[in-house]
Amino acid sequence: MNTLNTKEDYQKLLLQLLEPLKEKFSPQGAGISLYGAGASYPENIIVMEAFARPLWGLVPFWAGGGRDEFWEKTYQKGLLVGTDPKNPEYWGKCEDFDQRFVEMGPISLGLLMAPHILWEPFDQRQKENIAAWLYQINQHTLSRCNWYYFRILVNLALKGLSCPYSPALLESDLEYMESCYLGHGWYVDGVSDQKDYYSAFAMEFYSQIYTVYGKDGDPRRCARMRERAGKFQEDFVYWFDEQGRALPYGRSLTYRFAQAAFWPAALFSGAAGASDTSAGLKTGQIKGIINRNLRYWLSEEIFQGDGVLSVGYAYANLSMAEKYNAPGSPYWCLKIFLLLALKDDHPYWREKELPLPKLEKVRPMGYADILMQHCGKETCGYVPAIYNKNVLGHFVEKYGKFAYSSEFGFSVSHSSEKLEEAAPDSMLAFVTEEDQRVYVRTRSISYEIGEDYIDSLWSPVKGIMVKTRIRPTGFGHVREHEITSEISCKAYECGFSVAKYQPGYECFLGPNEAEAKNHSHLCKVVIEEIAPERNTLYPVVIAADPNTNVLNKNTVIPAVAFDITPGITRIKARIERRIYDNSGI
Repeated sequence: MNTLNTKEDYQKLLLQLLEPLKEKFSPQGAGISLYGAGASYPENIIVMEAFARPLWGLVPFWAGGGRDEFWEKTYQKGLLVGTDPKNPEYWGKCEDFDQRFVEMGPISLGLLMAPHILWEPFDQRQKENIAAWLYQINQHTLSRCNWYYFRILVNLALKGLSCPYSPALLESDLEYMESCYLGHGWYVDGVSDQKDYYSAFAMEFYSQIYTVYGKDGDPRRCARMRERAGKFQEDFVYWFDEQGRALPYGRSLTYRFAQAAFWPAALFSGAAGASDTSAGLKTGQIKGIINRNLRYWLSEEIFQGDGVLSVGYAYANLSMAEKYNAPGSPYWCLKIFLLLALKDDHPYWREKELPLPKLEKVRPMGYADILMQHCGKETCGYVPAIYNKNVLGHFVEKYGKFAYSSEFGFSVSHSSEKLEEAAPDSMLAFVTEEDQRVYVRTRSISYEIGEDYIDSLWSPVKGIMVKTRIRPTGFGHVREHEITSEISCKAYECGFSVAKYQPGYECFLGPNEAEAKNHSHLCKVVIEEIAPERNTLYPVVIAADPNTNVLNKNTVIPAVAFDITPGITRIKARIERRIYDNSGI
């Protein structure tokens, strides 16, 4: 990969990422036809989405002085065609909860940041078509979540261009975003319970753009938004390890290096970047986070054979996708290129990338419902299984596991019929005698996050109640469970997934432990205490189905099983993990 230092370096990288799309535009240019995944909306919207999402990178490219004749002419033509009611490729009339509202976001960003490309060259009728198509967002009901920011961007852009807009909705949407604020920079994504990357690459990202283009008429709110971003970076830095990997956790992971898009947004608004760590992360430290994250992703199998980004995580994988992941969806990752809007004399372009600052080993984040453990080479998050019921795809696996790791990832279930298909890594899994199905923690009934522990009360299946305490240790964590059961079954204390078919791969089973390792990492599950003491332990290594883990295509899960009988069973397990390199552990 090219060196990432100057603005020109990042511009070249953006254009390289976009190159495979050049031959995939629709006949009139208002869509991009890609293959490999379906979504919960029709094909005409899927191709429109694929057209819009590259604008997350192209608009900052243009705003920062970048020029490329092909992309300028292509997007000028496509925008005019898509908003012309008389053209067969017209993007159409919208409905309530329409996916096209999401794609209005990058188009509106273009009107705000790059009007010299996407507005000023057009005649009056063309401008009216664009404004009228965008204005539809004011005439329909939106999902109560980060979608309100797309309407904010639309109205902010229309206002700035002296077009009809809705002042009332602009203000009420901003107020709704205020109601989503939790504290210390964290937002909840509207009507939901989980806290995840949407606080970073949505709420914080859009709010920082608003602080730049809304500051003249709304200075107090903008100052408050910048202050929040400054606080958020103090927590969010823990989500990245020394290798540049971010924590695989939550939904929309197919957006990949959008994980790091908060940092360019905070630089753009002036909320991040400082000369000393007392005032926030240094600009060079932020550059290091961004560059290492980009390098990591570009070293993984994230591209299809034609060079187009795939739906998946570290490789193409529809098993872990949400129902809104269409073939063009992954280009949301181009939000990281908001960097390109920074002025040519911004310190970012002359700073050298620096390592992460010194971080605490364990950091509770109450507003994010997560306890972070930072081990340098790896970052690990412990969570209490709190998320909304509007399940969009594998929410149990994306929010319900005991621990998430940048080294080991997590696995999604193919079914609950067999342990191999359930792939219950980082779970306490129950297999009932009655139906032989696999049950795990879904949502917690109650929970508490302390300075160095997480408690949760949960029920995997009717007749079983579990109290769990998770406490991080130096190279892993300890789990303590009190299981109150009315039924007989078998339980499996499962560790992290370990990649097989790798150099150095081997497994070990002892009287009370199971271990799996390869040349790069190890996971061991050890049962330290169990009551009643007569309970027999059954160490196993579960061969998970292929393509269940988001990082590795083939994995095994070390686990220790034990019997559950009616009454109370108490167990204490130690989960060890190791990461190897040429210098040792």
